[in-house]
Amino acid sequence: MEVPGKQKPKKTFSVSRGSAEDFLLFCIPCDRDGVRVPAKGYCSTCKEHLCDTCYKHHKKQTPSRHHILLDQDSMPTTPSVPIVKDEFDSCDDHEDEKLKFYCKDHDIVVCSVCVTLNYRLCNVEYIPKLSKHILDSEELNEIMAEMKALEDNYKSQIKRVKDEMKAISKNHDDVVKAIRQFRKEINTRLEEMEKHVVKEADNILLKQQTNLNDLSTGVQEITDKLTEKRKRIDNLVQRNCLDKLFVEMKETKKQVEEMRMKQKQGSRVDVFQTVSFVKNSDIVDMLDRHKQLGELITRKTSMGGYVSVMKPTSTPSEDKMLNLEVVEDIDLNSASSGNTKCNITGIEVIKPDKIVVCDHSDNKSVKCYDTVQKKFLSEIKLTKSPFDVASITNDKFVVTVPDDRSIHFMSLRNQHIVSNRKVNINEKCYGIANSQDKLVVSCNYNPAKLLVLDQQGKILQNFSEDNSPLRLALYVTVNTAGTSIYVSDRGFTVMAVKQLDWQGNIISTYQPAQGGSALGICELDNGTFLVCMNQDSEDNLRRISDSCKPCKITINQKLDSWYPAAVAYCKKSRRLYVSYSETGPYDSKHRIKIFKVDWC
Repeated sequence: MEVPGKQKPKKTFSVSRGSAEDFLLFCIPCDRDGVRVPAKGYCSTCKEHLCDTCYKHHKKQTPSRHHILLDQDSMPTTPSVPIVKDEFDSCDDHEDEKLKFYCKDHDIVVCSVCVTLNYRLCNVEYIPKLSKHILDSEELNEIMAEMKALEDNYKSQIKRVKDEMKAISKNHDDVVKAIRQFRKEINTRLEEMEKHVVKEADNILLKQQTNLNDLSTGVQEITDKLTEKRKRIDNLVQRNCLDKLFVEMKETKKQVEEMRMKQKQGSRVDVFQTVSFVKNSDIVDMLDRHKQLGELITRKTSMGGYVSVMKPTSTPSEDKMLNLEVVEDIDLNSASSGNTKCNITGIEVIKPDKIVVCDHSDNKSVKCYDTVQKKFLSEIKLTKSPFDVASITNDKFVVTVPDDRSIHFMSLRNQHIVSNRKVNINEKCYGIANSQDKLVVSCNYNPAKLLVLDQQGKILQNFSEDNSPLRLALYVTVNTAGTSIYVSDRGFTVMAVKQLDWQGNIISTYQPAQGGSALGICELDNGTFLVCMNQDSEDNLRRISDSCKPCKITINQKLDSWYPAAVAYCKKSRRLYVSYSETGPYDSKHRIKIFKVDWC
């Protein structure tokens, strides 16, 4: 509220508390308007210092007429600080709750729900109680001083780095200039070869675009007719022209049926060609023999730096041999809190040293295992048995629960699994994968379905019934590029791995020649995939290309007496995790083999 007769001050905010230009005692009401005015009095009732103008009007206004006022000689000499009600941040895991509590044991701020679920036995205090004297605390002063010292050190480092960067950049520019000059000589010939192939591809594209434009024009004409018919019927309804409406309805019904037949025929007939590029084998052989354009020589500079090149980590091609070496065998029953033998149907790597597993047995639990410490860190019980798990971030993941017809969003906080929310999808969901903020879920009964959901659980696509290429879908994964979906389909007559596009069309199929049921599937370093075959044979782990062709694989020990199921791969540590049983294909998978991955 503006004080009558008082000119509203221009807003000039003080840049810091206690700067030289600030008054020791200033008017609190004026300070709220963004300007500091020296105090000339004090209100004991409001506990605020007042300037001369505010002091006079404080006596006149009805709400403050009877307040106890002290003049400049009697007022307190300690500055009064305006009380500002803090706005607490919302909890990441519980959006409707505020971070109002501090756990001294874990040095973390939490909400009331977090306290109830995870910190009941900890030393937890209410933040407003702790923050009363924070302005005068040694901890705040120490932090501010430490930040200032760090800031000064980093500024010095930044200057040194800038100086070295100039020298490095100059050297780099000279090297790149020489490399690119040589590259230009090569490019001249390659561009001529490229133009010829691209022109051929352009001609194919133009032809197919023409066909698609013709199809689009025909579809648009039908759409326009439907729109016109619908408007005509709506008009007859509004005018209550029942006779004409009846005639129009009968004529339209016949035309709609004709349009529907054309649509079905078009969907069957309109198949367009795909084009693939076959590399020139002579050029490939030449590139294989010569790995780089030239050689870089490293020499010491006057600034103490070096000119050097790091060798890039090569990505193995699909024709490379995959070597698997067993490095550890985990007995999950020995570390489980349940009395029932574990049945590990889902595995996911959430950090290089941690995996999350789904125990589909009567234990009904999701567990986190530390592969370095070789122990379980956390376990969370569910009302129904979970089946599969997919990571969303380094500490967040999603779990399918078939009998509950739901998926559960969970996270790992302070080495404890926390259930964040549950989304009902009204389907018996089994396999799950995450790609580009989309969840792909397989539902394998009555009929087989493949659902694409957003991160909130809303169904975006549904490949089912007549348009489903699946029979008994189980595990699912998406390639790193996000272009294809791979599903292990255990149909009663055909057991295979199928590659699908995002419209539900089959691109390619891997059907094992020796039979067997395909279960878990995961992508390796180079775009090839490892498939678990739930059978008693030496090749119950198989490797296929991105187009579902068999690839080479060797294992350092015989595995014909085990039955693999779920699989996960960590590209950073190059470790492969496979759950299995030793007695039969349908027995509980209570062990996990860890393989070291090498290529040759």
